[in-house]
Amino acid sequence: MNYRQPLLIATTVLTGLTAGLFFGFSVSVNPAFLRLTDVQYIAAMQAINDVIVNPVFMIAFMGPVFLLPVLGYSYAKQRSEGRLPLIIAAIAYVIGTFGVTVACNVPLNDALAAFDVAAASPQQAAAARQQFANPWNSWHTIRTVFNVIALILLVVACTRRQRKQ
Repeated sequence: MNYRQPLLIATTVLTGLTAGLFFGFSVSVNPAFLRLTDVQYIAAMQAINDVIVNPVFMIAFMGPVFLLPVLGYSYAKQRSEGRLPLIIAAIAYVIGTFGVTVACNVPLNDALAAFDVAAASPQQAAAARQQFANPWNSWHTIRTVFNVIALILLVVACTRRQRKQ
């Protein structure tokens, strides 16, 4: 086994963890949020955004940002069969998952964090939710789809024949 195989496995696991988190959020948390009042929804999203940035999440989320380009380069350099799926996975994850999160979801999270739920009227809470929820959910869906695409491509790369070093 060369160094690329354990790196590929680790990258696949990390990508799978983030894909699972985003998918789980899409199919369980977001639908549950529809049952919450505006104030409850905002408070819940603020709480999630407070705790999500932690070392475990950051390793899973940031790991593929660094590992996928390294793997893509390494496999392309060796002209291994898995190079094309890895290169496309790197682009999908870095731009479609990480890029969308940083450019779209995080600014929305930051704006919502500044909203003072305790001091808000019901109308202000409704407006804040409306400004946040629809765009955030749209961007979340996009990053989830790209994350799943990257994961599928990593699984494909794992099944490709590896050249010995």
